[in-house]
Amino acid sequence: MPTMQGETIMLAMKKFANKTLTLTSLGLLFLSHTATAELQNIEAKSMPTQSQTIATNNITVRKVQFLSQGTKVVGNLYLPANIKAPQSAVVVVGPQSSVKEQVSTVYATQLANQGFVALTFDHRTFGESGGVPRQLENPEMKVEDIHSAVTFLQALPQVKQNAVALLGVCSGGGYSARAAATDSSINALVTVAGFYHDPQVMRQWLGDNYQARLEMGKAALIKYENTGKVDYMTNVDPKNTKVAMPGQEAYDYYGTSRGVRPGWVNRSAVMFFEPFLQFNAIDSGHEIKAPTLVIHSDTALVPDGARRFFKSINSNQKNLHWMNTSNHIAFYDQPEVVESAASKAATWLKQTLNKSSD
Repeated sequence: MPTMQGETIMLAMKKFANKTLTLTSLGLLFLSHTATAELQNIEAKSMPTQSQTIATNNITVRKVQFLSQGTKVVGNLYLPANIKAPQSAVVVVGPQSSVKEQVSTVYATQLANQGFVALTFDHRTFGESGGVPRQLENPEMKVEDIHSAVTFLQALPQVKQNAVALLGVCSGGGYSARAAATDSSINALVTVAGFYHDPQVMRQWLGDNYQARLEMGKAALIKYENTGKVDYMTNVDPKNTKVAMPGQEAYDYYGTSRGVRPGWVNRSAVMFFEPFLQFNAIDSGHEIKAPTLVIHSDTALVPDGARRFFKSINSNQKNLHWMNTSNHIAFYDQPEVVESAASKAATWLKQTLNKSSD
């Protein structure tokens, strides 16, 4: 999308100046482990940056910024209590359309309580991050953002460079799988209720709507490239089937106080259908070498896709953990489900990341 890339770069070039603690990382004036006192009062144009925002429940949360393909990405860095030496770290990647204050923060908090450094962030075009058109669910863009997040974490003095993992929830699981397949510096992968789809799965799921939505996405992209105008579609609406995320279950989270958060917008750019419907998360398993834990249930999305994905994983270290849940979004915010999944993930990551950092 040449016009999109040009506009996002232009947006990133706008002045964004803050006097914060600044850390420069690989590819961005690499200055790993430089004393923080030497980095005061440097403008955010040097990216990335971090500044303390909250210290609560024995976790320090810092607002952070880094660049992905030249565009500002904003995240939250969760640091465990009394951190005195570099720790294992996890990039937490949320579901379709989500922002960092939703599902991602739930798992990041759990992981930080287990001693991990955890990073949540808004993908480009979402939340506080830059990028246009807004609310564009483009899988390949999101995979690029994950790579940038990993690079950012590896440059932090609080992080063991060879002990960085991904934890992806729902669509974030599929995106994390692709990232792990294409980045050997990712040392472990956990997917939670991952949405593992390929064109075959989407055709079966959507039926006649598959081709119609694919054509709708193509037409919206052509319109955007020719006119700069963006067609949008509502994400969730229980009374409307012509939405980006149909069904009562999606509405029960995103349309209610369970999931509504500042920064989340109930719409998607229609042009997302073309890249999203043709994205293949399942085949990513063939290229994954990192230790991988797949957490799923019979009531989560596409359980057969989860089994196919797990079977395809090429790692010698892999584990499938099957849970009992009432539905898919129980993995988003139901305490007993989240705590069980996060505990299993933390145990797996401690075992595998400790080996990778030896």
